[in-house]
Amino acid sequence: MRPFVCFLLFLLPVLGIGQGQNLQFMKESNAFLQDVNGHPLMLRSEYAIEGSPFFHSEYCTAELKVRNGRSYSGIKVKLNLQENLVIYDAGDGKEMVSVTPIERILFTDCNDVSKNTILQSGFPAVDAQTSNSFYQLLDSGRLQLLKHIGINYKDIKYYGTNQTTRVFTQKESYYVYSPEKGMRKITNKDNGSVIALLGEHRPELAAYVSSNDLRCKKEEDLLKLVRYYNGLAR
Repeated sequence: MRPFVCFLLFLLPVLGIGQGQNLQFMKESNAFLQDVNGHPLMLRSEYAIEGSPFFHSEYCTAELKVRNGRSYSGIKVKLNLQENLVIYDAGDGKEMVSVTPIERILFTDCNDVSKNTILQSGFPAVDAQTSNSFYQLLDSGRLQLLKHIGINYKDIKYYGTNQTTRVFTQKESYYVYSPEKGMRKITNKDNGSVIALLGEHRPELAAYVSSNDLRCKKEEDLLKLVRYYNGLAR
């Protein structure tokens, strides 16, 4: 446990910080914020923490694409999955929350290499998620395989202390998306149910699962099957 300060929104125009892409990002994002009447806001809540609401608790270098089509590289970023907040390192100890809509984050330099992946928003609302929710993009063919990491928490006070501890837990769920059929949750990950959900090429998919001894309850096998499907569906 350690004291935790959660910055939700705090954004003011900043001049003269950073160089290169960082400075360009600040100028562009602040200009955009002025266009859409962004308001500076800072909310704080102090408590001890267990678990994490972040995709990765430390800053990672990332490439960002905003919804106006502009792209930026070399930005130090953290992603708060609980509130879909993109937090970036503005230098001099400043942590900024972007209110510019971010469409895509490609983490390129995390110390945990498993986090070097793509997170994307902008998908249709489904279940508790909105179009601002981020999904890990596992495969991006005709059918996109997406992983959503949901964040839950509860506040507790351990025996013998008056300090509140916020305990975060993460739950993974999987979806497939296509423009034709929209967002569909993989609610049952047994082989037959996944093949039925994919719909087309069932005999070929069943043969592929059998010959490769796949178990779609495992993410790596589910990914193999969707990639095979995308190869057939070209």
